[in-house]
Amino acid sequence: MYSNSGFSGGSVGVSVCQGCGRTIQKDYLYCPWCGYSKVSENKTSEDSLDAMFTKFAQLKKDSRRKQLSAMEQKLDDMDKELSVLVLSAEMHK
Repeated sequence: MYSNSGFSGGSVGVSVCQGCGRTIQKDYLYCPWCGYSKVSENKTSEDSLDAMFTKFAQLKKDSRRKQLSAMEQKLDDMDKELSVLVLSAEMHK
């Protein structure tokens, strides 16, 4: 009954979204997570894979930079709090 969605027991092909890198069903025209359109894809599969891995590597780098920036901000905040605590402790001696 639902041959395209996998409920009939048949195998459903999957592909990787070039927009976000998640796996999606091959017959989807748009990624359900990021909305990337597969309609205008005119690249060969090798070019698509290279572009996908390049995009994935860039997304991973960006994610790491954001994480490091957030950690740096937290460390700065903790350093300020520690300085206040040390100053407060010295004043109460």
